[in-house]
Formats: sequence, structure tokens, C-alpha cells
Amino acid sequence: MTSSNALDRRSLAATALFAALALTGCTAESDDPASPTESNTGESAGAETTAESEPTEEPSPSAADGSDYAACDDGSCEVLVSGEVEFEFDDLTLTVTIDEDSIETYTANSDSTRAGSSSMGGSGMSDSYCVAYLTAGSNTMQCYPDIEPEEAPEPETEPGVLVLEMLDFKEGTAVIRLTMGD
Repeated sequence: MTSSNALDRRSLAATALFAALALTGCTAESDDPASPTESNTGESAGAETTAESEPTEEPSPSAADGSDYAACDDGSCEVLVSGEVEFEFDDLTLTVTIDEDSIETYTANSDSTRAGSSSMGGSGMSDSYCVAYLTAGSNTMQCYPDIEPEEAPEPETEPGVLVLEMLDFKEGTAVIRLTMGD
């Protein structure tokens, strides 16, 4: 019977140890709302409570005429462009395509006998000011990296030439200004 007594003593010792730990609160949490346990106070030992600040995002580009492409019918507008947009003028159709990091222009005259295209792209587009001089048969685009639109040289307009200025560019959205030369 010595093995049975030893087993009974171990069981008794384990029960006593469990009861002692439960009384001191080392392993058990109380469901009693008055009990000051970690789960009820919302605080843990050694943890600091700090307000997390969200990263500051740049505001989305905005344009004077918003996305009202009809404002461009008179040859002068400032619009927000994403994806592909087509503008029609007297003897010129302009298609502007904006994707994640580039701008592309395609022009054609009304009978599609003359056409031109240009494109600029790359990771620096968001920090660039670009200007394009567009006719049915010719597209010339130049970008100025790290220049704000108000610091760029004034675009020269000529009769029959459509000037496209890219004023802002962010993640596949651009603000463009169109000015038809008289």
C-alpha cells in the first residue's frame, strides 16, 4: 500500500498547490466586475497607453473645373483626369490617358488623316510639371522635374495649337489645364 499512499499524497499536494495559486490570483481571472484584474481595468503591468497618430496623407489633387469635361469645349479648362478621357475641339480630337505613373496624349484631326502622340512617365511624375504642345499631326511634351507649376516657364500659345499643362499628379490622377491658342 505504499504506492497508493504515495499517490494519495501527490494528489493531495497538487490539490493544495492549485488551491493556493487560485487564492493568490496568479493563474485565475475573476468574472466579477469589482475584481481588479487585468481584463477588467484595461491596463496591463508595464504597458503604456499612447494615442496612435495616423500618417499624414497628401490631399487628393483638385481642379478648378473638377471632372466637368464639358468646361473644355471652349478650349480653356482645368480638369481632373483619371484613366482615359477624350476631348473634342473644332478640328482636333485629344485623348489623354493617365495611369499609375504616366501621362499619354494622342491627337487626330477630324478626318483622322493626321495624328500625333506623346507620353511621359516614371516614378518622378508626381514631382514634375509637364507641358505639351498639341496639334493634329504633332505632339511635343516636356517635363520639368521638381518644379512647381507657378515656377515653370510660361507656355507659349500659338494659333491652332492646344497647350496641355499637367499641374498635379498623384497615383494615377492628374490635374491638367488645356488652353487653345487663338
